[in-house]
Amino acid sequence: MDFTNNKNDFENTFTFESSSPPKQPAPPSPVEAHKAKYKRNSLPRNAEEARQRRIELDAQARRKHRDQLITTKRFKHNLEEYKDDDAEPEYNLSQKDIEKLKSGLNNVNRDARLSSLQDLSKYLVDPSDILRQFVIEGDCIEILIKFLSSIDPAEQLQATWCITNIAAGPKEFVQKASLAIPYLIPFLERENIPLQDQAAWAIGNIAIESSECRELLRKNGVLVPLIKLLDSKDVNLIQTACFALSNLARGPNANLHEFFAAGINNRLIQHLETDESFEVVSEVSWVLTYITSDDDNKYTAQLLNEGIAPLLVKHMRPLLNHGPLSLPLVRTFGNIASGPDTNTDHLIRQPDFLPSMIQYIQSDCRPVKKESLWVMSNITATRRPEVLVKVFNAGFIPILSNIATHTNFDIRKEAAYSLVNIASHGVEFMKSLPHQELLPENVKGIDAIETAILTEDESLRNAASRLMDKYFGEEFSEQMQVQIEETT
Repeated sequence: MDFTNNKNDFENTFTFESSSPPKQPAPPSPVEAHKAKYKRNSLPRNAEEARQRRIELDAQARRKHRDQLITTKRFKHNLEEYKDDDAEPEYNLSQKDIEKLKSGLNNVNRDARLSSLQDLSKYLVDPSDILRQFVIEGDCIEILIKFLSSIDPAEQLQATWCITNIAAGPKEFVQKASLAIPYLIPFLERENIPLQDQAAWAIGNIAIESSECRELLRKNGVLVPLIKLLDSKDVNLIQTACFALSNLARGPNANLHEFFAAGINNRLIQHLETDESFEVVSEVSWVLTYITSDDDNKYTAQLLNEGIAPLLVKHMRPLLNHGPLSLPLVRTFGNIASGPDTNTDHLIRQPDFLPSMIQYIQSDCRPVKKESLWVMSNITATRRPEVLVKVFNAGFIPILSNIATHTNFDIRKEAAYSLVNIASHGVEFMKSLPHQELLPENVKGIDAIETAILTEDESLRNAASRLMDKYFGEEFSEQMQVQIEETT
């Protein structure tokens, strides 16, 4: 069904309440309730929502690919040593080995000290119990801080490398690594790109640990010099700075006003305008993923008003075939669309946005496909029928219907959100959906329930098990037997 010329008819048929919240507490309207249910931001706004989302909205896969593929803590490896060996080394050090290592770190010979620092950074990738004890209970950090405060750039770099790998470890390691913060931040302003890069890397690992670590870094003045690194011409340094900034922008108390006061918006926009590197665009998008998760939409709206939408859309097709690198770009679109309908308008106005989204929801990369369907569920949760008209005319309905009936359950569920959103807008939209395909006479219920039983979603798995027991298990058989006996 073509809705191209029916805009006025739909405006007369459907009425949508203002997106502004009521001034006095009141029960939500049906439209507001619907929007709250289906227009979903990627980051939870409170603890209860976080709990429910982890259980009900497939957060496992989304967080796994977000954190493990892109923004998790990162170890610094000696690439020459490990380039031909995929296995992580494991060094079973003894107390004698630790004493030898300490002796080397305190050696009067510079080359011996540097060699011991290199050994320590290597051991820290997969620390043994005795090395853990050296870091947590011993004087490892104090020795490294001595090197950080030296005048030898090579020693400073190697020591920062060690701090980076310590900060990539457990909480107790990060607490020790945080003692080096006053030394790491000044390194960001040194005219030494390797040292700047390594310091930013260590800061990113520290920042990801907790809100307390992020607050400590901000109080020590990390934002201004870190954001200035985005002016660098060095591609690797820009990526590392974005890694650290994305981790600093995490959480509900990120103090985004400090980021914007330091000029992060102009620099991110500049990179989207000029950079062609897939890796840089991906890391910039990770920073935007957290910025666009702001609760009040203030900074998202500012970025949209400054023209970020066309710049993001410009990178959609180039990133499409680069798998996980496109994930943060898609997540940023989802966060933008989870806000007011005016946000969605900025995206819809870009001529290539919907055509590109059609390609994304058919991506062979499963996380990208799932995230893209989430974006469309937010787009279709709009209160403006003219947006749905564009979705229809762009050709989404057959594709969403096919996904909702022919793919894995969790992917089908994401597509179903969009279809339910569309149907909720009234009879005319509902009639346009392919009912026979979506609700065939033979729905193969037992097959669908068996599929749900195998999902990682605990609540969904338990519900499916109860349905299976009730309608296809012993309980169902007993009920049927009673009915048979009553009729004979």
